[in-house]
Amino acid sequence: MNEKALGFFKNLAKNAKPETVKLAHNTDYTDIDAQFILKYATKESEILDLGTGTGLVVNKLYPFVRHIVCVESFKEFTQFIEDSEKITIVNQDIFEFETQRKFDIITAFGVMQYLNEQESVQIYSKYKEFLKPNGKFIIKNQFGIHETVTIAGYSEEQKQNYYSQYRQVDKEKETLMQLGFKLIEINDIYPKEANRWACGGATIHTSMPLSPTTKGNSPTYHYAFVVVV
Repeated sequence: MNEKALGFFKNLAKNAKPETVKLAHNTDYTDIDAQFILKYATKESEILDLGTGTGLVVNKLYPFVRHIVCVESFKEFTQFIEDSEKITIVNQDIFEFETQRKFDIITAFGVMQYLNEQESVQIYSKYKEFLKPNGKFIIKNQFGIHETVTIAGYSEEQKQNYYSQYRQVDKEKETLMQLGFKLIEINDIYPKEANRWACGGATIHTSMPLSPTTKGNSPTYHYAFVVVV
């Protein structure tokens, strides 16, 4: 993970609570996340979850599948994941994690937006190799509607420096296809009120020069991609 995003999560980890990684503090859509993943899972499914955080989604998934491997850098977060023989916790950066195992499903919920375009290609390419034949990669993220939106600066909402790149949704689809994934579907899984940035309006203060794809008031939207190898 790039240093800007990593610094943000290091700060969050200092005073970690179960809800720390849920940045929209007045809402909780993790039930929707879990139910969406379970549409593609069975009781025999083996899942690899990237950037598990405090386990808000995994803790709702594990009773219904065979096993989940959680990859999360910060032990401060993973202390809140349920203690179960059906869960394996690996405290490691997702760029460094390696395994000989293959998985039915790989999930990345609210993770890929903290990586820049080059880093996201690295992760998609790497984890494609960890899927079983016909295995599914499920990616839920905030995406730019008309253009890529890169946020780098002080966030009034988070009260600290914040980095996120909401890549344009069709561009992300094209990247996944070029890497050899086949698209199953792109889903709008959240209620309307979850997408409060759909008309723009982020408040970011930055002294950094803004690129043509960096606009604090460009609309973004949550989508869930389901792709298969």
